[in-house]
Amino acid sequence: MEELFDKIKDGASKTKDAAGRLAKEVAKRTSNAITSTKLSYAINDANNKIKDIYAEIGKTIYEKYLDGEAVDSEFTDEFEKINAYMDDIEALQAKKAELKNILRCENCDTLNPATSEFCSKCGAKLTASDVADDAEDADEDVEDVITITPEKGE
Repeated sequence: MEELFDKIKDGASKTKDAAGRLAKEVAKRTSNAITSTKLSYAINDANNKIKDIYAEIGKTIYEKYLDGEAVDSEFTDEFEKINAYMDDIEALQAKKAELKNILRCENCDTLNPATSEFCSKCGAKLTASDVADDAEDADEDVEDVITITPEKGE
């Protein structure tokens, strides 16, 4: 009987050792997975910061172009595309504001119903040229979906 208890004890000891090794391996792999995830996050964060810097560089060059400063002529086509999109956006926003009957006060930027003659916040006289550039600040009673599709080759 003592021999049976020794075998059980040895088996339990081996099982305990194996479980300990397994637990260490699982902990190591979990730690590696967490570290890998953290590294992936840091890489993604750094890439996003680089993209932000690229965007800021592009914006700075475009603003110089708008101010009439000399910029590399290879970007002229892209600047013209940006200008066209800006014009499209302005026209679409004006149309959206018109559909929603909204005027934006030139004096304080407050949105007002198109039927208003004076701004509800500052009292300035409203004109037809005060059509809101962005009607999204107003009550949304109609869902608008507008898609701008670039021309081929863009």
